[in-house]
Amino acid sequence: MKAPKKILMLLGNYHPATHRGIAKASRDLGWHLNVSMLSPFQIPTHWEGDGIICSLNANQALESFVVQSKIPCVDLSIWRTDLPLPRISGDNDCIGRLAAVHFCENGHQSFGWFCHQQNPVAEARCESFEQELVSRGLKPPAKLIGAATQSYDNIKYWLDTLDKPCALFAYNDNDAAWLLNTCLSAGYRVPHDFSVIGVDNNALICDNMPVPLSSINHDHERIGYEGALLLNRIIGGEKVSPEIQYIQPTGITLRESSNLLAARDLIVKEALEYLLNNLTNPIGTNDVAKYLGVSRRNLEQRFKKHLNTSVHKKLLEFRLKKAENLLRNSNQKIEQIAEETGFCHGPHLCRVFKTAYNQSPLSYRKKHQH
Repeated sequence: MKAPKKILMLLGNYHPATHRGIAKASRDLGWHLNVSMLSPFQIPTHWEGDGIICSLNANQALESFVVQSKIPCVDLSIWRTDLPLPRISGDNDCIGRLAAVHFCENGHQSFGWFCHQQNPVAEARCESFEQELVSRGLKPPAKLIGAATQSYDNIKYWLDTLDKPCALFAYNDNDAAWLLNTCLSAGYRVPHDFSVIGVDNNALICDNMPVPLSSINHDHERIGYEGALLLNRIIGGEKVSPEIQYIQPTGITLRESSNLLAARDLIVKEALEYLLNNLTNPIGTNDVAKYLGVSRRNLEQRFKKHLNTSVHKKLLEFRLKKAENLLRNSNQKIEQIAEETGFCHGPHLCRVFKTAYNQSPLSYRKKHQH
């Protein structure tokens, strides 16, 4: 019987979900996983083993240990792409685009980027956020970065200068929580004046804010798990691609901090509110137009101009997003979810969901529900 592989986990950027993914893979692979550096964070001095799974950052001691170890290593970060290591990383370009798309779908036209410490990960998110906005003919986000984000007065001054309503994208949930609290302390309403989104979906932060925080689901657990599998292949002698393998986020968990429609056309805004309030009812474009006292043609033209979509597509989008959240965050049966989201029955929801997401609702739940 072969001796179990001895693997060292060195996460310069620690996240419990990353640890969980690595631990699950370790159990499946029969590893002996060394996590002794967790508390306190300490680089081991006399450790010997078969491989290292790490997330490098600006910590020079961590870098030196990994480089000098001369054993297989996988990095779960893009901080140090100057070092020739195999890598698996979150798709930060996709994270930035996802934030921009969400804000645009809610009708926002004013945007901001907030980040305590600009680093390669933050730069990738900010750049893709800006690129998506500009590609839609919108202005780049106003930015507050670095030391200025530590001062209440600086943040308040920045907030005061922004056109409102404004959509603010923060580097992660920690930054978003700081920003959201400052908005409230400065007398602004969230989400009426400022919509705020973070990244990581840390429930301890997001669910316990004065206004619950919307957050992009960075799939840390899968990053950890896939990184461990990659390391195991390398230890086994397989030559792997030097290209970074990217793990996409799994959507946005919507909470109150960004759950407000910001369309500047009042007819469009009222139409969107009507759709959201009537998801369980069998409504269509004619019903919305009748409720608002406008013609169907006029309503469709306004939607095309301000949201670049149709009333029907926006209604379907709302229904699918609600179904997605219920699949991720509840144990309700498919028939119950179909009823709550306005689909005729379970099979109808399954057909539409599979067309939109290229997978069945149950497959989606299995993949994204922990």
